[in-house]
Amino acid sequence: MAVPAASRPVRVLLVPPEQWQPERDAFVPGQVPDPFTIYRVMQRYGVEVELFDPHDAVVRSIAGRHPIYTGLDPLRAMKVLTRHRDIDLLLSVFESPATIPLLLRRLLRYRPKIAMWDIVPERHWLPRRLLQRASLPRVDHVFVLSRFHQDYLRTRYGRSSSVVWQHLDVDFFRPEPAPTHGPILAIGDDQGRDFDTFIAAVSDLDVDVVVKTRRALPQMSGRARITQIPQRLSFVELRALYASAALVVVPLHETLNASGVGSILEAMAMARPLVVSDNPPIRDYVVADETALVVPPHDPAALRAAIRTLLDDPRRAATLAAAGRERVVAEFSDQAVGRRMAGEIRRLIAGDIRAD
Repeated sequence: MAVPAASRPVRVLLVPPEQWQPERDAFVPGQVPDPFTIYRVMQRYGVEVELFDPHDAVVRSIAGRHPIYTGLDPLRAMKVLTRHRDIDLLLSVFESPATIPLLLRRLLRYRPKIAMWDIVPERHWLPRRLLQRASLPRVDHVFVLSRFHQDYLRTRYGRSSSVVWQHLDVDFFRPEPAPTHGPILAIGDDQGRDFDTFIAAVSDLDVDVVVKTRRALPQMSGRARITQIPQRLSFVELRALYASAALVVVPLHETLNASGVGSILEAMAMARPLVVSDNPPIRDYVVADETALVVPPHDPAALRAAIRTLLDDPRRAATLAAAGRERVVAEFSDQAVGRRMAGEIRRLIAGDIRAD
């Protein structure tokens, strides 16, 4: 394929594993993070992105199953291969939307490059492991969320990749006045959250605690006054919950995926003091003792000490919070990641990124 001239935008077809258009159609400014900002930024930097969701019939036929299955969507894959041959890049969110096009591209002489946006390193779940074995050796490039994932791809698959990081709407998640006496907020629903260690750390503290999670919590005892919020909150309610907190704790197990990254960026964007477990994939996002206090995983004593430090030293807490906000805006905002992503895509299409 000819390298696009500098004056011609790069055309990208974005294929997610589940339907994104309904969320876009329901977008109300100010009520949810803006899903369009990153693509507007990319367009300013010469990359035009068109969304192609899985088909309704496919989604309905496997409703309730993991998005990895709707992402495969053979009907969409064949339309991509036969009707979208004049694009520059097919960009697959995770591996499943790319798998069929990658397996058939040579047979059907499909010339656009195929890249993957984000991966979930997998050791145990067979469906994802099989799809990654089929897709990662064949894909032209991978855009990843951390240097940990870059090292993982290089070590396991011999693949190069570009780190673009996670992005956030920093205008929606924005600082609000710090509360005089707010609770400690711990948040997250995925399996990477370590609420056992968190509850052990705070149980003997004379504090109010809010845990926003659907996950079952361990038996609670001690002086801490713990409230669990299991129900889903609107984004406006979630933002208000961050704003009400004296500090935010993201307690994590060590995982292969970037567990905790969304909550970490939201808390820092809201300028809330942050304590986080040292999960390797999120090390790109926090600077220990500068934007957050970072503690070893599964260490209640260290987590308790970090929480006490921020409760007892409001000036240090405020300094951490301000530095966290500054870093999110500079590195992880929609504007910063959109610019970085567009640059890496143009490099890929121009042939400036070395093929594996």
